[in-house]
Amino acid sequence: MKKIWIFGGSFCCGYQNGGGKRDWIAQLDADVTVWACAPQSPESQYLSLQHAFECNSLQNRFQHKPDLIIYDYPPTNRVKVPTDLPDSEQNILNYWHYVNSRNGHKFECGCDVIPDQFWAYWSLTLIDEWHNWNTTERFKTFIQETKQKLITAELPDHSSHKWTIDALDYIQQKDIPYVWFSANNRNHAEATEHLDNYLDIHTLGGTIPTQIYNSKTFNHLSIQQNTMWSDYFNRLII
Repeated sequence: MKKIWIFGGSFCCGYQNGGGKRDWIAQLDADVTVWACAPQSPESQYLSLQHAFECNSLQNRFQHKPDLIIYDYPPTNRVKVPTDLPDSEQNILNYWHYVNSRNGHKFECGCDVIPDQFWAYWSLTLIDEWHNWNTTERFKTFIQETKQKLITAELPDHSSHKWTIDALDYIQQKDIPYVWFSANNRNHAEATEHLDNYLDIHTLGGTIPTQIYNSKTFNHLSIQQNTMWSDYFNRLII
């Protein structure tokens, strides 16, 4: 059975969010390991990829490199949320939404580290909603500053797409087959060395009409779309 690693956000964590056997990942005919964090950012996902390859526990548990990597890259419309905790070295083990996405399960790599600090990213479209969740003066200032950066075109910060390019370079250097996609279909043309591996997920490589995503389902996909995704990737795996 082929060994598949999947890196992504909400499209890749439906198996943890009540999707069960209906989730496209659960329907893959492969030995699948998933690293999912939602919301994701280009940097946090790169850190997740780096962690997958460099963690000693993972090296001990997974003796062979994967046959395929599926990389769901995040858009650049992310902004880091400030915390009251001091800055320290950033890695995926102190990224709160990666930890939270485990839903109480151990890390796939075997890590049992309990982070002493949390940091996270939220999409720019959620900033106003975030203010409803946190009404402290600090976050009020943060939201005002973020909106000002939007007005002056400092955000979205498209330079953060470099983390996606770095991740793809990392995979390529490992000589592992891979495909990469984003539901936003943005910024991918910048990764000129990886366009042959890019997948138009909206049409599953041109095999179906453009899909419509639903934000109210466990992974933004209907049951039919989950089946279409699994069928497509199963053919790709074979």
